[in-house]
Amino acid sequence: RPLHAKAEQHLMCEEHEDERINIYCLRCEAPTCSLCKVFGAHKDCEVAPLPAVYQRQKSELSDGIAMLVAGNDRVQAIITQMEEICRTIEENGRRQKQHVGLRFDALYGILEERKKELLQGIAREQEAKVQRVRGLIRQYGDHLEASSKLVESAIQAMEEPQMAVYLQHSKELLKKITDMSKVSMSSRPEPGYENMDHFSINVDDVAEMLRTIEFQTGA
Repeated sequence: RPLHAKAEQHLMCEEHEDERINIYCLRCEAPTCSLCKVFGAHKDCEVAPLPAVYQRQKSELSDGIAMLVAGNDRVQAIITQMEEICRTIEENGRRQKQHVGLRFDALYGILEERKKELLQGIAREQEAKVQRVRGLIRQYGDHLEASSKLVESAIQAMEEPQMAVYLQHSKELLKKITDMSKVSMSSRPEPGYENMDHFSINVDDVAEMLRTIEFQTGA
């Protein structure tokens, strides 16, 4: 550690109490006194004046401090850059999430619109078929009602005891019965008319395509 000037003036050798420490042993890398160099433990060592070694090591330490400070500045700059990269990654991630969400929302919209169109097609044919069949039901119901009334009239005519009265109405009644029996009741839905299976759809290919949606790579 750097020594204060006043403290250095009073630093004395532990081996030679009356001698000031005024030289530096280069081999042992320790401050010592002149007597230690001449007679003591450092007599075979190379020494240098204490101020020269002090100035040299202080200069080296200063250079080391400057190097560390410069290195710290570089590290701090790298940290700042990487923090900015993190912020950019997060922003880009949010943007891409929004982009993907909008794309899927568009797909949902297309599917919903197509679903609506197909369901409307089924509903139109369903309504048309039901209306046709209900029309036939009314037609057959009207015929059945007229026929039932004619049967009642015929039964009443059969119960007429007077022949003259009976013959006055029987010819017209027979004609109505003949006409009624000739009315065609052949109008009816063809076999399979109620089937709606032709509205089936196969979405396997579309489902597989949706399952394989992947992010684009490259430019």
